[in-house]
Amino acid sequence: MGITVFKDSSDSTRTYLRITRAINGREQQRYVRVEGASKSAMKRAMKEAKEIDQRLEQWQSAVRQLMMLKGDTLIHEDGTILGLQLQTRHREGRKPATEFKLRVKLPGRKPLFKSVSVDKHGFEKAFELSVKRICELRGITEDSEAYGKMLMCIDAYKEKYDLPPGLSEATATHLDREDTPEKAANEKGWLDQISGWFKR
Repeated sequence: MGITVFKDSSDSTRTYLRITRAINGREQQRYVRVEGASKSAMKRAMKEAKEIDQRLEQWQSAVRQLMMLKGDTLIHEDGTILGLQLQTRHREGRKPATEFKLRVKLPGRKPLFKSVSVDKHGFEKAFELSVKRICELRGITEDSEAYGKMLMCIDAYKEKYDLPPGLSEATATHLDREDTPEKAANEKGWLDQISGWFKR
C-alpha cells in the first residue's frame, strides 16, 4: 500500500510512480509516468499519484464500511466477534470475575478497550450490551445487518462459558452482590433443582 518509484524493465529511461492499495482482498495498482528527469517532473508526477491514491483510499474506505455494515469483516470463522472475548479473572482471596472484554480498533486511532461484567448483568444481557457498545464505537446502527449477525454469535460464547445444556442463565450467572432475600430464594431454587436431579 502506497506510492513507489520504479524503472521500466524494457526501457531504463522511463520512470513511473506505482500506486497500490488492497481493496476487498484484491490489489489495485495505478501508474503515473514521470515525464523527464528533473525534480519538477517528479513533483508533478507525485502530485498526480497522490490524487489517485486519495481516490483509491476513498474507494477502499467505502468498501470497508459496506462490509462492516453487513458484518462480513466483524465475525471470525469460529463464530466469535472481532475484538470481543469472554474472560474469567481469578484473583487471590476474591471470587472469579467473568466479563466480556472489548477491543475496538478504528482506522487512524489507538485501540479502545471496554469491559462488561457477566456477574453484574447476566450472560445474555452482558453479551447484548457488548454488541451494542461495539456498534456504537464503530458507528453501526441496531437496524443493520451487522448488528443482527453479531447477536447471533451468542452460542459461540456460550460454548466458551461452558453452560451445561438446559441449565438456565439465572442459575449459571454468578452474581457478585451482597446477600438479599431474592438471591437466597434463587439459590434455594437452584439447590432444589440439583437435588431433584440426584433423586431421579
